[in-house]
Amino acid sequence: MGRVGEYEIFETVGTGAFSKVKRVRHIPTDACFVAKIIPKSNQRVENDIRVEISILRRLKHRNIVQLVEILESPNNYYIILEPVFGGDVCSLVLSQDSSLEEEVVSGLFFQLLAGVRACHQNGVAHRDLKPENLLLTEGNVLKISDFGLSRLHKQSNFHAQIDEYAHTLTGTLAYVAPEVFCGTYDAFKADIWSMGCILYVLLTSCFPFGYTTDARELEERIKMGRICKLPDSVSEEAKELTLWLMSLHPEDRPSLDQVALHSFLKRYVPMKHILALIGSKQPPPLAANPAEFSSEVVEEEKQVNERGRPLFGKEAPREYSLKPCSGGSSKPMGQSGKD
Repeated sequence: MGRVGEYEIFETVGTGAFSKVKRVRHIPTDACFVAKIIPKSNQRVENDIRVEISILRRLKHRNIVQLVEILESPNNYYIILEPVFGGDVCSLVLSQDSSLEEEVVSGLFFQLLAGVRACHQNGVAHRDLKPENLLLTEGNVLKISDFGLSRLHKQSNFHAQIDEYAHTLTGTLAYVAPEVFCGTYDAFKADIWSMGCILYVLLTSCFPFGYTTDARELEERIKMGRICKLPDSVSEEAKELTLWLMSLHPEDRPSLDQVALHSFLKRYVPMKHILALIGSKQPPPLAANPAEFSSEVVEEEKQVNERGRPLFGKEAPREYSLKPCSGGSSKPMGQSGKD
């Protein structure tokens, strides 16, 4: 157990390629948060962290895990995040004896849609949407997490860099759009494909391209659009939306507003919520703050405990200080997967 700034550090609740996520307690308020801890290992990692921080600062939405503040010590960055205590969508699917009811699926998927829409309106492509990165509160509010692969979508074009993705057959690769393997692509459209893969998993508890131990084989199935047939237990409306989202050609995929108005969601989601979503307007994306991308950071000497300081400006309001940490029994889910 250690300490950084005003935070007491407890157990690890998640790990990524370049980070650990730990439960922390804000000592003055006894409130629980999670801290994504990234070592200052090299310049590329530091630059990526600054991009991630800039992105997190833009995204203020109930279906996105919220940034609380950023600290640094001589050795690490500490991204303090809203705690989410209810597990993730992957764990929810795996815990069921049978597939989720479509009413439950529609509620989860509508929240995913709302979060992705907020990202895209703020110029952010997530690029790593998967059930493991969709956290749930104890009240079943879905929150998109892990923006380590996200990028600002200035030109709506990216050159595919497959080595950025974790090629695990049960993880990111299963949700990557086919065009990502082929060169320049529209990352917003790739996010929509990933949403289709997630919807398939929610409806069936299976991967859309079946199981294989061969990464090359899985890649070929994705590139050819060889989606496994949806079972007869899935409604025609749900099948139609899933396959539309997973159209092989990006230009054939629906817009997010078209998704919101699809008959599958309209069957279960009150129309007032759908209309409120498509009528909502996010503020214009913030311009990048040069200080967020500066390589110059203030460090303090490391003593027995690491003492951190706010990294980019003043501390954020503590509107997430809802759960006391006394007793230390609660274990929030932190960021998961690739950073």
